[in-house]
Amino acid sequence: MIEALPGAAQVIARWIPAGDRDAVVGDLLEDAHDRGLSGARRAWWLSSECAAIALGLSAHRARSWFVLPPARELAAGLLVDGRVALRGGVAGRLLGALLFCGSVATLALGVDVLVRTLLVAAGL
Repeated sequence: MIEALPGAAQVIARWIPAGDRDAVVGDLLEDAHDRGLSGARRAWWLSSECAAIALGLSAHRARSWFVLPPARELAAGLLVDGRVALRGGVAGRLLGALLFCGSVATLALGVDVLVRTLLVAAGL
């Protein structure tokens, strides 16, 4: 199915996972036909759609590597088990403090990215 794509779209389509590639490419080719696209416009459209899908799937895979519990669970765990965490040695306290600071920094980074994205989308 990938052979039906133009040259640039073939290269980009290889970034799509092999299990999903045939179905995705088939749907894109069908959609391009339904839209009546041809020539350079079809090649550009197929390339951009393949790139968007590949980036979306890559972002989803990367996001699944980093599993962080929600802030409510961290706060509840600290309230319930905080007294036990503070009884450990210095290494345990240091690790707990680093974990807490890392999770707060990750939340702050996420909020910053979200706010910047919304401001850019709003044109500010």
